[in-house]
Amino acid sequence: MMQDRPEELELHRLNPPVRGEAEEEFERRRFGNVIALLAVLALVLVGYWVFHALGHSRRLQRCLDSGRSNCVDFVNPAK
Repeated sequence: MMQDRPEELELHRLNPPVRGEAEEEFERRRFGNVIALLAVLALVLVGYWVFHALGHSRRLQRCLDSGRSNCVDFVNPAK
């Protein structure tokens, strides 16, 4: 097992880690977490849009399969 040399221990005591480094690390992690949250939110929104579009296509296809000719008005009712 390798032991720390006394001069290395002394240098560490004389030069403790700077508090700013910990704050910078915290800022980097927070920025990474915000980016990850935005990415997840974007995936959820895209997923919602895809499922909505698939449902619309399914309703339109069912209408067309039933032989109707006015499916656009049936699938997209006026609000």
